[in-house]
Amino acid sequence: MEYNNIVAVGECCLDNYADEPAVRPGGISFNFAMNAANAFSGKNIHLISALGLRDESLFVKKLDSRGVEHKFTIVRATPSIGIHLDQKGEREFYDYDPGGLLDWYPSESQRSIIKEADLLILTRYEAISSLFKRLIKVPTKATRVVDFADISGKGLPEVKVMLENHDLADVCIFGLSPDEDDLRNYLQRLANDHYGLFIITLAHKGAIALLEGKTWYQPAFPVANVVDTTGAGDCFAAYFLSRWCSTGSIAEALEAGCFAASEIIQKRGAN
Repeated sequence: MEYNNIVAVGECCLDNYADEPAVRPGGISFNFAMNAANAFSGKNIHLISALGLRDESLFVKKLDSRGVEHKFTIVRATPSIGIHLDQKGEREFYDYDPGGLLDWYPSESQRSIIKEADLLILTRYEAISSLFKRLIKVPTKATRVVDFADISGKGLPEVKVMLENHDLADVCIFGLSPDEDDLRNYLQRLANDHYGLFIITLAHKGAIALLEGKTWYQPAFPVANVVDTTGAGDCFAAYFLSRWCSTGSIAEALEAGCFAASEIIQKRGAN
């Protein structure tokens, strides 16, 4: 299959770093689209989302600089989140506000873009679960990818609820702390019953892929000075999917994703 139209649907978010006076444009879907513009050379990258009118130009300027097409619905406010970085560059999120995102449903023109996508990337985390349940049901001919974001620290019952629609995805991506063996084992068992691909990123331990009972592992690339881990998973996803779509090689895709993630965490900012 030719993957020419790459469409990310979901969240734009204002990133409020605790030690910076100005906000940065961010959000999982936005970060993915910005990275995909570099990773998917020569392909059409499209971002579909909802944001507040006063912030539209902030996001459009960045997207235009990378050649990312975009179709926004204007809602009452853009989502926002606080970000604190510790001395090791590890990010901690706080005070998430979904703004008007949860009131959004894609317009007819947005649904048309989704329908004709070749690769569709959706995001699912607890704060926007109601939106995800709407988005996952929008008709499309695309290969569906669902990024379940970082599920570290969540209990197994909560994770099972989060994954109730995993069978609608061709590719599932999860972020997990390396020492959470129970959740990792659960995902591995679930992958055995899933017809598609499971990807688990493991922070400084690299990433694994699971498909049809087979497992691939890629160690993380060493980084001497970690500055900011915000958006590392979004960057990984863009480069993993780009290489996987172009070569079909899971091993090469894992290597490309891990290398790209090791690069982005050496500077501040998620995109």
